[in-house]
Amino acid sequence: MAWIKGHERLILLAAVGFQVIFLLAMIGLGLRPLLTGDTIFVRVVPVDPRDPFRGDYVVLSYEFSRVPPEGVEGLPGPYWQREQEWLGRTVYVSLVPEPDGKHWRAEKFSIYQPTSGKYLRGRIVGPGRLEFGIESYYLQEGKGYQYEQAVRNGRLSAEIALTADGQAALRGLWIE
Repeated sequence: MAWIKGHERLILLAAVGFQVIFLLAMIGLGLRPLLTGDTIFVRVVPVDPRDPFRGDYVVLSYEFSRVPPEGVEGLPGPYWQREQEWLGRTVYVSLVPEPDGKHWRAEKFSIYQPTSGKYLRGRIVGPGRLEFGIESYYLQEGKGYQYEQAVRNGRLSAEIALTADGQAALRGLWIE
């Protein structure tokens, strides 16, 4: 670096510093729900859990991953008639506790952010499908079949970290 002049060195260091700060900010935003969010449990519904290229990789779905028949509050008409207006839209799913006191379920789907309570923030990605960033999970080698059976028997729960603004991150899966 001795051949670089003083102001060129400063510009180079600033560029490198900016890139490092940018990468750390991306990592921090991804970790925010895990570090600051509340933990809730939701029930997982069956989806094919194997991927030949990724090994034991579970694709997860939840009852709130599907738009209910009554639609989403604030969006016009049924999806199949207004697909372009629906795709990519942010949807908030209000959650309420189940009678068991451990799990949570969807109560209301809306494009309006709730003012209180727990809720998930997701987006419409296809015909009647919502994604929240908690739809996949890597497993220890050889454990996929065990989780597949638990899902089919209705005994698999997802532990989710949930921030106050609805951002979710998957902490783990639990077989009951």
